[in-house]
Amino acid sequence: MEYIAKPPNGKLSNEPFLITNDNIRKMYEENMRDAYECERVTESTWRGESYYANDGRPGDTKINHFRLAFFKEVLYRDAKTSGFVMRYPHGTVITQGERSSYYRGEKQIYSQSGTTLGRRLTNLFSEEDRLLYRLVADMRIAEFDNFLRKFNRTQCWEKYNLTILSEPLAQHYGLETDWLDITNDFNVALFFACCYWDYNAKKWHPLTKKQTEVNSQTQYGVIFHTPARVVALENIVKSTSGSDEGMILPIGYQPFMRCHSQYGYGMHMKTSIPLQNNLIFEKLYFRHNEKLSRDVYELMDCGKKIYPEEGLDDFQDIIDLIIHTTVFTEASFLSAIQKNNLSSQADSYRLKLEQSNICPTPIHICGKQHPYKVSRQRIRQANRKDEGFSIEENYGIHLGTRYSYYPPSSVSI
Repeated sequence: MEYIAKPPNGKLSNEPFLITNDNIRKMYEENMRDAYECERVTESTWRGESYYANDGRPGDTKINHFRLAFFKEVLYRDAKTSGFVMRYPHGTVITQGERSSYYRGEKQIYSQSGTTLGRRLTNLFSEEDRLLYRLVADMRIAEFDNFLRKFNRTQCWEKYNLTILSEPLAQHYGLETDWLDITNDFNVALFFACCYWDYNAKKWHPLTKKQTEVNSQTQYGVIFHTPARVVALENIVKSTSGSDEGMILPIGYQPFMRCHSQYGYGMHMKTSIPLQNNLIFEKLYFRHNEKLSRDVYELMDCGKKIYPEEGLDDFQDIIDLIIHTTVFTEASFLSAIQKNNLSSQADSYRLKLEQSNICPTPIHICGKQHPYKVSRQRIRQANRKDEGFSIEENYGIHLGTRYSYYPPSSVSI
């Protein structure tokens, strides 16, 4: 889907563009067509079809020109096929079929849309404090990663040499990270723009008129939107830097379901500008109304399509402990130190962390003592539910990849 605002010279500004319910309906319909096309191509791939002419394989659309057929196989079929295994800068991922646009939905107008960690760091006054708090956030992510690996389900990913994306996963479970949530599914973005999470009741609700009429910022929901073709070109340009900074990358199928239920992608934004200033995203504002919020709430099964019941639901108490902990293992400390290129100053930063007051309670690095205590019985009980777990059977996909040939370095191209 192309830009809704249709800039006259093809270049976006950062000015908001007001959309109507009719625009929202058309975006929803386009999203449904995208979803159907991904399903169609995925099923074609699973049947062993191809676009190559005279290759002895089935397929309704055959292309006689070999190079064109190859391009359509690699650039179209692979991208649209759910279950395709591909290596990215952040790891090896089981992808979901790529739709034609990327979105982020927000329930009101914010001055800046950045990462959860970035928002926390802006409230600290010194570079030293910001670095120390970044280390704390990275240690929490390392503890979360350690916790995830206690489950047999994660071993399925390791068996297939797939990457457990601990940091993007941590973002989806409430930890502070450098990743900003993006989705490839318009319905998901619209849900986040029309509904809110009740932290006390642990459930979603549609926004009410009372909530949206507080001021001029709350009166409007926001959809950030960019076409997939633009993202592909941006990722190619950014990849030349050797970093994934600012790239929109798939989270795909992970050991637990929340990310792929949200058609989750992530933008790594350690230093990137907020979306309000990002010129590949158009800023679409729409006037809130209760009927739209209720309709979207029901469309997404009262939030169950966003937060499905899954294996980690029974361990929310452990996740909550990790989110707020100031007690860390030596392994988590060293992981954070290495991640921030401070290995030569490890002893100095250990002391600075333990003497700092950047957290409400003192920071302790305690050898092998994890901040959470989870009984073996609880883990065994969860693992028993996953006996016989299969990525393909449980997630209803077939894993596949396209083998690549890399010529020897001595061969000139």
